[in-house]
Formats: sequence, C-alpha cells, structure tokens
Amino acid sequence: MRNVPTPNRPAVAISPPGRGSQQSLVRPNRETDTTHQMSCDVVFGSPSANCLGTGICRITARTTVQAIQTGQKRTCQSTAALLFPIDKGKGLSMVLTRSLLCVKLYKNHLRHGVLRLDSPYPLPKDLRSTLGLKLKELPAGDYQVLESSGFLRVDFKSGK
Repeated sequence: MRNVPTPNRPAVAISPPGRGSQQSLVRPNRETDTTHQMSCDVVFGSPSANCLGTGICRITARTTVQAIQTGQKRTCQSTAALLFPIDKGKGLSMVLTRSLLCVKLYKNHLRHGVLRLDSPYPLPKDLRSTLGLKLKELPAGDYQVLESSGFLRVDFKSGK
C-alpha cells in the first residue's frame, strides 16, 4: 500500500517530549508528554488594512499535499510557519525559517527583534481546536522575535 497524502487535511504532528538540555528555539521544553504542532502559511499585514501595514493578516493550515509540493510560489508577504501551543494552551508559539523569508518581509515585520500587531488577530476555530488553544485571538502589541540557528520564534500570550 502506498502512502498517499490526504488532500485538504492539516499537517499536524505530535512531538516527542523535550529531553533536558536539548531545548532549542524550535524545540523548547515541552509541558506535557506530547505537544501538537501544525504547519501553516502566515500572511503578514493588518487584517483591518486589507493585509497592508504590520501584524498578521491571515493564518491558514497547510494541507499535507501543500506541504510536499515544491516550487510553490509565495508572495513577499507570506511564509510557512510551525505553530504550537505554549502555557497549557494560553499562548501560541510561531517558528519561522529565516531562509524562507524574503528580505522585504523580514525588514518590514521582524527586524530589530520585534513583531508589532497593530490590531488583534482572531485565530481560526479549526486552528484553535486542533492545537487545543484557549487563546481566541493574538492580542495587539509588540512581541519579541528570538533568532537562532536560522530560525525565528515569536511567542504570543494573552494578557500581555
């Protein structure tokens, strides 16, 4: 039997627990034995300004078919990201691959170690339920961007 990707299903995985000193930007200490994570496409910009300006305009789960396709054309406004819950679902962590970001996107949204959300971003219900999030939106504000070994990580938490 061949392994054939199922179309229109989000690419979700369960990660094994972290092992002490193996914590990294992409693999922080896990809160439980397993943590769900999801591959997504993130469009940067303000939702209230038709995806112009700063912030996150849209997050869409990547299907397994999309995840394996190569040469997919991206705009300079979007990139692939790995999302996983933090703080027992009260927060969300987004990991980006530096080499997949165009220079303009990096300079306009992530440089100087800060991602600014001018307006809140309501998280899609399917994303919240798949990841077990209690967080319903990414609140407006400034979020620290951590950079290490070719990856960027932004943690979003309610009650900032």
